[in-house]
Amino acid sequence: MESYDVIVAGAGIIGCSIARELARRGLRVLALDRQEPGKEASWAAAGMLTPAAESSEALALVAFAKASLALYTEFIEQVEQTSGRKIDYRRDGALEVFFGDAAEERLRAWLAALRSAGFQPEPLTAADLLRMEPALATDAAAGAYLADEGAVDNRLLAAAVAEAARREGVDLRAGAEVTRFLCPGGRVTGIETRNERFSARHVVLAAGCYTGQIEGAGRYAPMVPARGQMVALRPANLPVRHVVLGPAYLVPRADGRLLVGATVERVGFVKAVTPEGITRLLGDAVRMFPALAAAPIVETWCGLRPDTPDHLPILGPTDVEGLWLATGHYRNGILLAPATARALADWITEGRTALPVEGFGAMRFAQRTQPLSR
Repeated sequence: MESYDVIVAGAGIIGCSIARELARRGLRVLALDRQEPGKEASWAAAGMLTPAAESSEALALVAFAKASLALYTEFIEQVEQTSGRKIDYRRDGALEVFFGDAAEERLRAWLAALRSAGFQPEPLTAADLLRMEPALATDAAAGAYLADEGAVDNRLLAAAVAEAARREGVDLRAGAEVTRFLCPGGRVTGIETRNERFSARHVVLAAGCYTGQIEGAGRYAPMVPARGQMVALRPANLPVRHVVLGPAYLVPRADGRLLVGATVERVGFVKAVTPEGITRLLGDAVRMFPALAAAPIVETWCGLRPDTPDHLPILGPTDVEGLWLATGHYRNGILLAPATARALADWITEGRTALPVEGFGAMRFAQRTQPLSR
């Protein structure tokens, strides 16, 4: 049986980032994925780096999201240097836009929520919005600018992080689904796939919405997949300069595509693009930028976000010694990858982390039963 210091179950952006960080600290790491690394939720995302976008609904996440955003430039530089791959990463700000007669009232409420969370959005008039995004609909009546936010091409990032992990020494294997973790006497000794067993002193469960399907993990990670459909357009002569949030969100890419997202659908593990979902997204995009009505559609896709009952991540140690959780990042996996990797590596190598992880504990959903024994 092959032996490692740490086994990471799941090799999306979260799993690969954790594995890479642990390898950089001198540990022997195995990362296993049920399919190709980075091809689940990490591949399907839009890559927005906007910790303020949903702060009124997820105030508990704000401090951790800010900490992760603060790590991002260094994270990208290291990954690009190690992997030898260039990543489309931009921090040129994000716009929140409100349309119609009630725009000013909605903006005031949104500004109050963000300021209470420690953000400093710059209020914008209709004239300001049209100066920054001239193709906006004429009833774009009010908005705000968040200067430090932006986006990253998540597909390029996921591939680069996986390559960086390999080059840092991580044993990264595709098509190896972890089915259960081994813990005789309440202490992790390894994992089991459908075909093999591997031993390790530490196991990190980071399999996104599939984490709860690993035998024994459901008590910690009652995961709820949340389908998100997206569409990519290729508009001609229609520069969208920033990430723009409104009825939909629009994310420009360096290659000329414009990503439009995303639905939130509770349909279980059904991965399918539907006419209803895509029609809704296209309608919202044209509502925001009317000229998009003539833009060619170049791709549609969907993914399953890893949601939890309180919509917050599940991070940290469990009541099984050596078993760690890093899942449930819902709509923020790309943004939270650097801080999640650092927090898990801190815990495993130093026994603690200084990052603001309060409220995300891996035991908060656990049934009050005796520790598992296998």
